[in-house]
Amino acid sequence: FRRRGEAVTGRGLIAAGGLLVALIAGGDALARAGNDAGPIDVGPEAVRRGRAVFMTHCVACHGLVYLWDREHPEGIRPLMDPAAAREAFGAEPPDLSLMALARGRGAEGAEYIYRLLTSYYSTPDGEVRNRAFALWTESEGAIAMPPPIPPGDPELERKAADVAAFLLDAAAPEAPVRRRLGPFVLGYMAVMTALLYLLNRTTWRGVKKGLDL
Repeated sequence: FRRRGEAVTGRGLIAAGGLLVALIAGGDALARAGNDAGPIDVGPEAVRRGRAVFMTHCVACHGLVYLWDREHPEGIRPLMDPAAAREAFGAEPPDLSLMALARGRGAEGAEYIYRLLTSYYSTPDGEVRNRAFALWTESEGAIAMPPPIPPGDPELERKAADVAAFLLDAAAPEAPVRRRLGPFVLGYMAVMTALLYLLNRTTWRGVKKGLDL
């Protein structure tokens, strides 16, 4: 009986170790995947470029009131007066602090922003339409926001991808840290669960032996 119990304990420790290795490996893969949002690079350099694109093409109408940093301790406010914006566009442009999260989980929000900025077109009547907005709203795609980045800009796709990465980072700045810590937290929980299970077996095995006597 003792040898059988030792064999069970050994198998439990091996299983716990294997689970820990699998979790860490899977977490590393998840972290690498989290740095790639389809066609969008969400690395630090892309986020830095995206901030510059935002401050050049977007801040006239849109703000980031929940993005606090050294340069903007109270967030980024739009340059246009809200009343003037309502008069010009018929509605006040939304704050973009959480827009990437509002348009999908994880990279989905960044991909939507990228598609929105790159799918403007004009009808034969000269009206502005947007294919991504049409799919999202299930409409004809009439949109009040004019193209922030001119459709003829040769760097349109790169700028759109960078500002999408920046808005994703602004909406969830703690996401990279979560992805790095996640596998270690899960691994710790797995090892502790296995150790407590083995401790429980060992403790109650001795109690059962005493009862049998």
